[in-house]
Amino acid sequence: MIEAHTHLAYAPRGVGLLYAVQWFAQGDHVYGWYIGSKDGGHRADYFMLQDYYSLRDTHFFRSVENDVYGPWVDVRRNGEFALPHPPPVPEPLCHDLRRLQDQFVQHWLFFDDDEKDADEAVALRARTLPVRHVNIRASRLDKLRTAPAVWHYDSPDADMNVLIHLSKRWALDYEAEG
Repeated sequence: MIEAHTHLAYAPRGVGLLYAVQWFAQGDHVYGWYIGSKDGGHRADYFMLQDYYSLRDTHFFRSVENDVYGPWVDVRRNGEFALPHPPPVPEPLCHDLRRLQDQFVQHWLFFDDDEKDADEAVALRARTLPVRHVNIRASRLDKLRTAPAVWHYDSPDADMNVLIHLSKRWALDYEAEG
């Protein structure tokens, strides 16, 4: 059984969801998925931190089209470089990533254009919170640690260094604080 770690950041009086990320470690590598605020919209990618738990240099790979089976890139300081197909994630873990991502979204998030979640939008508005394209479910908001500007949820016992390392490399607007 894969144990995934979850982190979310939410600006209730700002852009709304800053990021939501779920990840797990397998051997020396970290695999996961994130979605978050990017240039007034949202971006979502699967990712791999290759050799994160080793003495070798860590490489950051991400999906290009939020598709675990589609094209991936190697993200470096001097640019992004296309990876040959298949993706760097082993086939059995691709299935796990998709399953975990689906469970994560169903548990934590909803999208404003999904009619089956219209009651979630009503619940946010009842709490005088804005409804954006990607939102945290109203029933989950009480799990977040509140602060004046940004509310957070971090899985208990998760290695926060993974989140910090990832957030320095992802293409989202917000960087996790260490």
